Formats: sequence, C-alpha cells, structure tokens
Amino acid sequence: MKNLFGFILVILIFTSCVTTQVANLKKETSSDIEFFYASQPNKEYTEIMYIQANGGIFHSPEKLLEKLKERANKEGADAIINIKFDYQFWWPNVSGIAIKYK
Repeated sequence: MKNLFGFILVILIFTSCVTTQVANLKKETSSDIEFFYASQPNKEYTEIMYIQANGGIFHSPEKLLEKLKERANKEGADAIINIKFDYQFWWPNVSGIAIKYK
C-alpha cells in the first residue's frame, strides 16, 4: 500500500507540471507590427532596443504578444525580431528586439 501511494504521488507530481500553450502568429493588418520568430526580415533595418513583456500566471501568449506590440509601437518600431517565449518561475514572458526599417 505504501508503494502504491508513493507511485501515485510521483505520477501526480510529474503530470501536473506539463502545460501546452499556443499563440496565433498571423499578422492582423498591413500596418501592424511584424513578428519574426525564426526568420529575419528581407529588408534592411536598424535595431532599436531589446523589449520584454511580463505576464501573470494566467496570461495567454496572445496577451503577452499584444503587450510586446504596444511597447514596440511606443518605440516607433516596424517589427520585432528574435521573439522568444519563456518563464520565470510560473510567470510567462515574451521578448524580442524592436527594429526600424531603413
């Protein structure tokens, strides 16, 4: 009985930590900030700054991308390159480099 309880406890610990999230990567309008994850723009550009958006435990990837886009607009960027999703403890964040086309 003790072994069964230990086995169930181990299963619960390892399966409760698995999560999956999906973010819509489609550009919404032609005047929108462009997002580049694995590729680079085919236009010449200048890097403006590194930007990051932090969220709470229940923030969706889309909400974080919206916050990142707002910051990029504030800085006058045309696009964001090298976008990465990450976690600090339980809090999600998304970061990238804001760029301006030449």
